[in-house]
Amino acid sequence: MAPKISIIIVSYNAKNLLQQCVQSLYLSSNYFQDLFEIIVVDNHSQDGSPEFLREQHPEVKLISNQENLGFGKANNQGVKEAIGEYIFLINPDTIVASSTLAAVLDFFIQYPDNKSAFGGILLNPDGSEQRGSRRSFPNFLNVFLHFTKLYKVFKYKKSYDLSWLPVETHQVDCVSGACIGIPKAMYEDLGGFDEQFFLHFEDIDLCKRIWQAGYKLWFYPQVRVFHVKGGSSNTSETIQTKVNKWFLDSLGKYLWKWNKPSAIIFSPILVALKLVAWIKSLSLKTDASV
Repeated sequence: MAPKISIIIVSYNAKNLLQQCVQSLYLSSNYFQDLFEIIVVDNHSQDGSPEFLREQHPEVKLISNQENLGFGKANNQGVKEAIGEYIFLINPDTIVASSTLAAVLDFFIQYPDNKSAFGGILLNPDGSEQRGSRRSFPNFLNVFLHFTKLYKVFKYKKSYDLSWLPVETHQVDCVSGACIGIPKAMYEDLGGFDEQFFLHFEDIDLCKRIWQAGYKLWFYPQVRVFHVKGGSSNTSETIQTKVNKWFLDSLGKYLWKWNKPSAIIFSPILVALKLVAWIKSLSLKTDASV
């Protein structure tokens, strides 16, 4: 029987987390493993991740890149190799609940026309919803409120983070790339992730194009995923500085692509933040050479 759903994980130096993630997937699919395949795209990890998969899980399809291609491009690689009718994208720093994969199947049974995608609920270790599971599209106002933390005061309905809303199924602007379910035909019609985004905002850009193309996007909390946020990137202060730079670069690219007035207004702030990140990276290099 051909698998119905292809699970794709893009991993970079996340061996221990990846091990937990894969194990949770097998536990969640205990009664219908034939309906799923797992594809791991490794972005040139140096922690033994590819060797672990080859030795412990030879049944997992492994794409081993010779350089870090970024999140979006690596996911596009995985989808090209997928044979499932549906795609389920998750991060390696996630652990799926026992009911998660059954819920993934249920969603596509409810929406069989290949015109709906979903994002699951991302959970903190204590079971509370993690910020970022569901969001409004970024613009100058909600990004400003987000960065200044004023969103805690002004909870208007188009705030960037929407985790304060009731936990129930509803249509939403965008969901997190850490947990997305989408028909493969729909993903291919959209052209997959925009590969100009190395890390961050490629998921929001995909969500924007989902709505632009006339498809629907749902927040679907029946799909429950525990998320160790940033688990594959918090390996050192130097790496985290790079991640922050990628975030700022991608934010600028996203605003310029979809909301040029906001990009123009926000550009001086972005330049200042990038300058701070650059100065910090120099200080880290100086400390490392001492």
